[in-house]
Amino acid sequence: MSDEARLAALLERVGDDNEAVFAAREEGDALAIDVGGDLALRWRIAVVRAVMADPPDGDAVRELYGELVDRYRDDPVRLAVLRPIGDEIRRLEAEGTLPSAMVARSERRKRP
Repeated sequence: MSDEARLAALLERVGDDNEAVFAAREEGDALAIDVGGDLALRWRIAVVRAVMADPPDGDAVRELYGELVDRYRDDPVRLAVLRPIGDEIRRLEAEGTLPSAMVARSERRKRP
């Protein structure tokens, strides 16, 4: 079975089950790196959604989302897919459902 087929099967198997996503995280992350493309994006979104449902700490969601935005920064089509997730994160933070966190992902300019 190809890596692409394995990742597709993994996505099918975990579905919306956050615990299954967490349990398959190591395998899914490795396959996403090898496969790339839309399947990798789907996996990474499943991970972000699972962490949104059960964040291990106060900045985990923002950190994962920031990594996705950095990864797809030069891909407007995939960024458009991610924007609604960012909007949802901001809404959940405003409601108090998710902890509000700011994660700096880019290099900062040194101040004189």
